[in-house]
Amino acid sequence: MSCIIDIEPPPGCVVRFISDLHLGHERSEAPSVAALEPLLRGIGMLVIVGDLAETRPCSWQAAGMAAREELRTLCRRHEVRLVEISGNHDPDTPALLARFWGGRVVAMHGHALHKEVAPWSWEYLRNKAACKQLIRSCPDADVNLERRLELSREMSRLTPPIMRREGIRNPLLRGFMHCFWPPQRPWGIVWSWLTCGRKAELFARRYFPDAAVLIFGHMHRSGCWKSGNRQIFNTGAWFRHATPYVIDMRDSRVISYHKLTDIVKIGKN
Repeated sequence: MSCIIDIEPPPGCVVRFISDLHLGHERSEAPSVAALEPLLRGIGMLVIVGDLAETRPCSWQAAGMAAREELRTLCRRHEVRLVEISGNHDPDTPALLARFWGGRVVAMHGHALHKEVAPWSWEYLRNKAACKQLIRSCPDADVNLERRLELSREMSRLTPPIMRREGIRNPLLRGFMHCFWPPQRPWGIVWSWLTCGRKAELFARRYFPDAAVLIFGHMHRSGCWKSGNRQIFNTGAWFRHATPYVIDMRDSRVISYHKLTDIVKIGKN
């Protein structure tokens, strides 16, 4: 079964793109699912560009999967079509990339931009040998889009979630270790922010050169770029020290790009 889906929204339908709610995660700043109801007003389709909820085996899995089901129910109640795209925190979602309006618009989580998925992460740094072996086993990932996407799913399943720094009880020290140790971690994060727009453009040029708009998340830092006739957007994240953005489109045209918190107020209920 293909991990790529094609969707043709009805004429005049407003399609809203968001990502990285991380429902269930201890560091998510998203409110309760019930408080997300304003997000569904005035639209016909909601596209989650990956990492909707925590569904990998971890201490947050039950809460994440329950919240995801609650959002699905909320969308059905409002008659809003929900399109879910897989991210590295919810690799059980079938679709890894969605093409809209005949491929003029492409949405993907963004973890496939890196073969390592998140080379700055503790998960990768602690499982580097196994990750490199998996990458070597997929030489066609440089030319085959579906294989590249599936590699990102396999990598996400290979690296188990790491919750907290084991053995560190002091929350300040634990937070410092999470962000700044090992030393290559902060540099990797900053470098990914600085280069993600360029990486996304090169990825689009290789795998779907006819796309006029590419929407992705994963990096937790919002941004928009223009390359020739192509627009590229990152939707940020509703996560600690990050800001979520929303993109609204109608008939393959961007009609707005703004903070998600302009629609749904911050604060857990």
